[in-house]
Amino acid sequence: MIAVLAGGGLLSVTAVGIGVITVLVVAMMGSGAPGQCGGAASAGPGSGPIVLGPPGTGAVVGATEYGGPGDRTSGTVGASGAGLPAHPDSYAELGGTTFQTATAMGGLAYMTPLRITWQGRSTIAYKRDIGLGGGPVDGRPRVIDLWWQLAGALRIPYEQGLWSGAVRVARPPGTGSAAALGQTTGAAATLSGAALGLPNPTAAAACPVALGQAGVPTVTGPRARLLADGSAAAPGGAPPAVRGIIAAGNQIAGRPYLYGAAHALPLDQLAPAYDCSSSVEHLLYGGGLLPASYGAASSALETWGQPGPGRWVTIYANPDHVFMYVAGLRWDTWNAAGSGDGSAGIGWHPLVRDAGGFVARHPVGL
Repeated sequence: MIAVLAGGGLLSVTAVGIGVITVLVVAMMGSGAPGQCGGAASAGPGSGPIVLGPPGTGAVVGATEYGGPGDRTSGTVGASGAGLPAHPDSYAELGGTTFQTATAMGGLAYMTPLRITWQGRSTIAYKRDIGLGGGPVDGRPRVIDLWWQLAGALRIPYEQGLWSGAVRVARPPGTGSAAALGQTTGAAATLSGAALGLPNPTAAAACPVALGQAGVPTVTGPRARLLADGSAAAPGGAPPAVRGIIAAGNQIAGRPYLYGAAHALPLDQLAPAYDCSSSVEHLLYGGGLLPASYGAASSALETWGQPGPGRWVTIYANPDHVFMYVAGLRWDTWNAAGSGDGSAGIGWHPLVRDAGGFVARHPVGL
């Protein structure tokens, strides 16, 4: 096994499982520059580059396992400072030292989901890490590292972090509310590192962005604005992820509050009612910041993302409640700021409420 860089490539989001129609992963030599969309770069000595192909099937590729008590070279912390043990469904794309140069599979965007299958067992995993790569595995290009807990879920034997073998890899498409949120599908359904404000954006800035931003009204100035119909308009200069969050909020604004509602549904499906955490998670999904399968309680959001307020998005969470500010406009499930704060239901609220007793967090880059 070639160890993933110490502190190499994790951002803090978690997930398990989405429905799958696969996208072919094909081995081919690319003419594009390393790290660019559609281009292929070397994944390491003796391994050929892999890029995403048309919908249909998957491909068998070389894989290695990393982490765990027997592998002391990999560490447990990704590049953003989040802990891999808290995200057992993680994989690393190999080939480079940044999210943009780890291009063994075409330079997949952060949090790209893949269905990984080994000996008839299958699970969805998410790109939260990167690694240098290495020589072929069983004659196939070595393109992916499986975090040891992910490998264990597939019943891959733990061999002190030295296991290597062949796995089948396939890309799931965008589903459910993707069309309503203006998201694309297939190979274009990725979120570029530049859009999320990740370090070293370089060529990723030119990659397709799958975000819920179609049809979102915009206004001048740095703040979102509450409109007469209860929807929100995004600042014209807001990042795509922020426009996606606002689009997702406009989808469900005004729906009734029901404790525990929507947690049994994937985030890409609309529910008749929501509670605080499920509504916030739907918005984060719309911004491309959570996978469809995420469904944690408000307490889990106390450790999500990065600590403190963000420039564009700030989440306030405690074990009992969660609300958020998006470009200065509050998303909440009730009119906690009192008179003039609008409807008591789920939606956008114009006033600032007391944040005492809440933990402030923000998405990476926002």
